[in-house]
Amino acid sequence: MALNTGLKFKTQASITALEDWLDKNCAGEWDVELDAISSTLDGQKKVSVFFETDADRDSFKVACKTIT
Repeated sequence: MALNTGLKFKTQASITALEDWLDKNCAGEWDVELDAISSTLDGQKKVSVFFETDADRDSFKVACKTIT
């Protein structure tokens, strides 16, 4: 498995919600890494998501703003 492309972003979505979306919508392999969690308890976190295909990355990029 080669995860050739990825995104880094901030979100308040749970890691479980992100993983559920990835499971349901990605054709290729993927991986999620939690990079940082806000110390202010606002639920904000920095996340990296890596994809096997550009198509999966592009689909996730559009959808990640609506994942909660």
